[in-house]
Amino acid sequence: MGRFSASKYKNAASKKLKKEETAFGIRINELCQNDPIACGVDKVVFVGEAASLGVLDVGEVGNVQARSLRGHSEFVRSLEFNPFNKDCLCTCAGDGMVKLWDTDKMTCTSTINVSEQVHMARFHPVADNLVLVADHSHIRLFDISTQKQVYSDEKSCSTVSWSYHGSLACSANKDGKVSILDIRCNKSVASATMFDSGKDVVHEWIGVDKLVFAGYKNRDRVYQTVDVSNLSKIISKIQVGAGSGVPHVKYDHDTRMLFLYAKGDHGFSYCEVGNEGTIKENSKEHCNDVIKGIALAPKSILNVMTGEVNRLMILHQTSVSPTPFIVPRRSYVDFHADLFPETRGPLPGVDAEGWWNGKDGYRELISLDPAAKSSQINGKSSDSADTGDNITKVEEAAASTSVPEPEENEKHKAVISHLTTGQSSLRNIQGVLAHRDLHYHGLKNVQTVFPPESNGFQIGRKYGAHHLTGSGGRLGVVDLGNTGHNNTPQLEIVNVGSPVVFEWDPFCEEDVLAVGGDCSTVNLWKIDSMSSATLLGTLKGHSSKLCLMSYHPGVAGLLATCDTSGTLILWDSHSQAKLKTYEIGSESGCVAMCWDPTDGYVIYLAQKSGRIVALNCRTDTQKVVDINTEIRHARMSASRDLLVISLHGQRNTRSLYTLTLSRDSHDFVMLSNHNLGIGTALHTLFLDVDLNLACCAARGEETILPFEVRTEPPYIMPLAVYSGQGTQYACAQIRNSCNKMEVEVMKLYKLCKDSVQLITMHVPRLRKEYFQDDIFKTMIDFSSPILTAAEWSSENKPYSVRSIDPCPEGVKKVSTVEVVKKGSQHSKIQQEHLKYKSHEAQRDELFNSFAEQIQRDAGPLEQDLMEGCEEDEWSD
Repeated sequence: MGRFSASKYKNAASKKLKKEETAFGIRINELCQNDPIACGVDKVVFVGEAASLGVLDVGEVGNVQARSLRGHSEFVRSLEFNPFNKDCLCTCAGDGMVKLWDTDKMTCTSTINVSEQVHMARFHPVADNLVLVADHSHIRLFDISTQKQVYSDEKSCSTVSWSYHGSLACSANKDGKVSILDIRCNKSVASATMFDSGKDVVHEWIGVDKLVFAGYKNRDRVYQTVDVSNLSKIISKIQVGAGSGVPHVKYDHDTRMLFLYAKGDHGFSYCEVGNEGTIKENSKEHCNDVIKGIALAPKSILNVMTGEVNRLMILHQTSVSPTPFIVPRRSYVDFHADLFPETRGPLPGVDAEGWWNGKDGYRELISLDPAAKSSQINGKSSDSADTGDNITKVEEAAASTSVPEPEENEKHKAVISHLTTGQSSLRNIQGVLAHRDLHYHGLKNVQTVFPPESNGFQIGRKYGAHHLTGSGGRLGVVDLGNTGHNNTPQLEIVNVGSPVVFEWDPFCEEDVLAVGGDCSTVNLWKIDSMSSATLLGTLKGHSSKLCLMSYHPGVAGLLATCDTSGTLILWDSHSQAKLKTYEIGSESGCVAMCWDPTDGYVIYLAQKSGRIVALNCRTDTQKVVDINTEIRHARMSASRDLLVISLHGQRNTRSLYTLTLSRDSHDFVMLSNHNLGIGTALHTLFLDVDLNLACCAARGEETILPFEVRTEPPYIMPLAVYSGQGTQYACAQIRNSCNKMEVEVMKLYKLCKDSVQLITMHVPRLRKEYFQDDIFKTMIDFSSPILTAAEWSSENKPYSVRSIDPCPEGVKKVSTVEVVKKGSQHSKIQQEHLKYKSHEAQRDELFNSFAEQIQRDAGPLEQDLMEGCEEDEWSD
């Protein structure tokens, strides 16, 4: 009965995070006995120095400055978030006080004076406003809405816990005596002595009628499970070994994942609990620092689209480390419903008075599917109504979800269909590293750390340019046509001042590189050969350091530059003339810029304050939209109907934003955003204008993240991640070079420490003899300029993009090929099966063919036609 069946979470493993992905620089109190850390929907709270609490935002990483809550006169012993109020925190301390805090307003809302040393306080899992308190000599139950004590039992206790549905409670003291309590009936259901070490006994309910205990036996740390009906019978036991730290347990009811650890250790164990209460240890995880405490993160903040089934918030001496547990799957494009069963929602099942009067409530289960309407599991706010209103909300929610409106139901089904089935022609995209002979080897003095305004690597028609180590404002130029191991020294371009941004002219017949730096000028270099370069001229007009530069994708020689003071200048780089000057006038400065390739006269700029500015250079008007987030660095690019932004937030958060563009009114509205994780490096953005394929690559990482961006849900669809060989320091997109008959959708060059690698993103297809017009539809022709900079400035000629059919002549499109409908013909395997005949069938067929042949030859025999004697001549 104790044997394990196949588990979906057997291969779940923790993801090791870098130091910059954790919150470090904090100070804690090591004297906390029970729960030194708690994680809510928005905040992470830990026991700080002396009697204070440290408060961090969820997702806050780096060298942080934790905010403080002070109110206790002795050190805090336990803290827990209210499951029905995401901003309500309950703490208890040795000063005999139980305090309730509003972590959003950073204030204490109420205080309950117990007059005893309080060891632990636990919220009821189903009923609202009930808190179970264990102090030095009593177990008490308080209604925090009235601050009245509704139950008291004179029993020495150090730890308490509620059952899954809250009908029973468990208490344990340092003598090892355990009691199962029915508080409403004021009686003890069962009791037993589990341990005899004189140390704290920690326990958690697993399921409805089983518990797991952690304690000491003969100096060994022991974890064991028992059934409530028979506490003396041990179902399963794990004996770890000697140690001085108090053992603890954390259990997730949805996935049956059990985490065992002890304070002072450098690791913890991940186990699973079977149906009969048996414990199976799956793995042991190591931590670099000593563990002071662990808290389970709420399910609402998990990144379910990456297979994250649990997240541990591990408290160390000077840091808080988020540790996600991820189940590996072949693809994370779709939501894996088998990994994420329905979990308990944020509303209570019953109020305090109803529960005390004998009513057993049950919390509503909700789905973690991002497409589901019930995914709004942020809980009620701290100033929400009382419990009666919450019960009304539960009933209203049940009524609203039981019989949805037909139209809304159809829309909801459509969204679900898009999210779960991944209807995208690019959904099977793959990244392929080209053969070593197609790489450029032998690079020297590659600068791996460069200004955040720079992409670090730029590709022209023939050459590539990158930063070089050392002083002197040097850039290195490599001939990418000369692949393989190259001993020829690369060309060095020396600029006045340090180069910050640089870009190749896309339409100049000669290879011209524009370089802008902290000297507030733009140098135009012509690459004659790999041994010489000529300075064509210098563009002067800025008064501060250049931070942005962008050539127009459809106008020859039109260059836009922007400095840190917000001055935007448009140049004709061919004639070296200044065309227009704009003062954006932002005190925070601009961090990203791009041209609109379809309109041709609109340029977009992103500012540190979170404002996105659309500047129309024809009418000299601006339109602004605020995405309500502060930006440190960003990259942006526009397609036919979308503006895509990759940004790096103030707390090392990285996100991908999409905004829809209106060609008639030139308005743009934010559609959606997608979390790209935590990191110190910005994701450089590469966007295909026609396919709406966006690829993100960050310096110092090994992966490239492809997405399909859309104007309808889902607005941002993650595709298969490419994991490369070696660390990438920069990437650059090769335009107009994809072999569409091989279904290549994007080509990238990856700059490594001593080489440049070629990466091809393609979609695998079987029938490549046909042109895949479901992927490559009508495309914009940027192979030659639409206008010159002079024509664009004079507005004598309209800017009109050229649309072309990318299908080569004489090649049939896959959409024109007749496709056999499903069910009208057998599959290939079935056809082969039908062709097979047994020996009996072959024999019958052979006999039948002989018979048919005989029938066709039927007629009088030859002897019947012969003349001879009469019949009576034979009678004698």
